[in-house]
Amino acid sequence: MTKRPPADDLYLAAHDGIGGRALLAPAVLAIGLGAALLGELLFWRRVRMSGDTLQVIDEQPTADLATSRLLERLVAMPGPHGLHQWIVYLPATGLVTDLIEQRLTTGGALRRETRRRLLGSTSSLVFTDPRGPGEPAARIRTALSYNQPLDVADLMLAGMILATGLDEFVLATCNPRDRARLSDQFRRNLPEPLHHLIAQTRDVAVHSAVGR
Repeated sequence: MTKRPPADDLYLAAHDGIGGRALLAPAVLAIGLGAALLGELLFWRRVRMSGDTLQVIDEQPTADLATSRLLERLVAMPGPHGLHQWIVYLPATGLVTDLIEQRLTTGGALRRETRRRLLGSTSSLVFTDPRGPGEPAARIRTALSYNQPLDVADLMLAGMILATGLDEFVLATCNPRDRARLSDQFRRNLPEPLHHLIAQTRDVAVHSAVGR
């Protein structure tokens, strides 16, 4: 199976596959998704991150609709941009969650289900495979348990899980040894720009939770 982008995996991990219940508040999830999309633009070599500065270095669209739409937003607002500012701004647009849901629907992980009722019908997104949401976090837990290296995309995903507080739900079974292994991999293998991205995401998510 083709590996999904980190923002898609974060969305999946943040839901219960059986009932589709979200494990995070919508605002906190949107913060994580927006930051993960910014990280994907870094992988596409469309942006550069230095401390709290985010700068577009290539305006050409990516081969992916979600990151291309986000890149359009960045290009439309002359930079360089404040990284913290954009992590705060993106959830307020209502754009990022829609982009990820569209991408997951196109990829077949989500489907729209319509239920007919006496006075009409309701439509909602459901997971095609109820096991899907559990896969990203299980992949991380298994790698840590066997002391296997995570690639950079999964390290960023793990960082976003920690930054949003999702680890309380999906990494709760990780023992101190496995968490120490994850910290060591962050230190040795996570590029510095992603360290800043995760730290800024944690800061925004914490302030959002306090403000609710």
